[in-house]
Amino acid sequence: MDVTVDKLVYGGYGLARHRGEVVFIPFAAPGDRLAVRPVERKKGIIFARIERVLEPSPVRQSPRCPHFQICGGCQFQHLTAAAEREAKSQFVRESLGRLGGIDWPHEIPLVSGPEYEYRLRTQLKIAVHDDRVEVGYFKPASHDLCPIDACPLLSPALNEALSRLRQLPARSFRGVKTIDLVEGDGGRVATHPVMTPWSVEGVTVSVGEWTYHVDARSFFQVNRFLLEDLLNLAVGSGTRGEGVVDLYCGVGFFSLPLARTFDRVIGVESDAHSVRRARENARRHGLENIEFVVSSVEGWLERNQGARNIDRVLIDPPRSGLSRRIVRGIVGLGPSMVTYVSCNPTTLARDLNWFQQGGYQLSSLVAIDLFPQTFHIETVAHLVRR
Repeated sequence: MDVTVDKLVYGGYGLARHRGEVVFIPFAAPGDRLAVRPVERKKGIIFARIERVLEPSPVRQSPRCPHFQICGGCQFQHLTAAAEREAKSQFVRESLGRLGGIDWPHEIPLVSGPEYEYRLRTQLKIAVHDDRVEVGYFKPASHDLCPIDACPLLSPALNEALSRLRQLPARSFRGVKTIDLVEGDGGRVATHPVMTPWSVEGVTVSVGEWTYHVDARSFFQVNRFLLEDLLNLAVGSGTRGEGVVDLYCGVGFFSLPLARTFDRVIGVESDAHSVRRARENARRHGLENIEFVVSSVEGWLERNQGARNIDRVLIDPPRSGLSRRIVRGIVGLGPSMVTYVSCNPTTLARDLNWFQQGGYQLSSLVAIDLFPQTFHIETVAHLVRR
């Protein structure tokens, strides 16, 4: 089929139309005229692959990485930076309207940074073949390994660590299928499992005036250039009160600065290992008004529906977003402000609709391009009680 791509949609696809049917095409650019071959039909949607680029879009460019389209890590290296950012702003706006029924009339600012070498955290996949070791990432929609020598998204320190891992003897990887890495201050790298003389168990990551002790098992935001922007946009300035709850708090990334302006901070996190790190980080800063709780968010909300003096709730959930029960639990606390940090605009839109039904309205919205070269986009939404 010959098609012209209208736009990009969340998930990384170009959207085109052919004889009244919608066609989704990976690695397409808006404005491309393409010869494509259908590979699957599902509920009136055709999924197709590019056979030939008949007329390239003016925003199409040569990808930087030789593994692009083979490795599953990136979707947008064939786009100019401006085109990628414009598409991501539209992902947020279209998700709000189509899935959340929210007509946001204002501009959606997008905060961005360098396009490459931004990742301070990654998980590498390992395959051992006799005495040969392959290190890399899975291919798109598979568990087949794409071996790589280097990744242009990783920081120089992580690429150096990747190179060192590839030089280890095969016996070092016995029983190891994945390795998590995180870079800290000074280019120090922690791995899990710790299996090399140059690796350490934990590192310190400085973000503005705050320092966080993390290890490769802990969740931590990936973009080393935009950590401070994310922190400032989510925490804000001048918001004060008696109590704030930080749900899915991890190692206390947002909890620590919130403790400067609220009398009491409660951080809730189901991973006990991360909570130990969070408590350690609070002690390092001499913050005694933070309580970290090992609990599921659902469980904590059910046990604390009678809690008083909760002025604000901050949420940073996984990509799957929230449930109706969690939203009802947050609404039941009655905070005057809710901050939602999201890495998935589709689940964000759904959840914001539920908050609106619970008496809250969207007051501000900012997108942050934490994941250049991919279709993922971070969003910080502030809601206030009507």
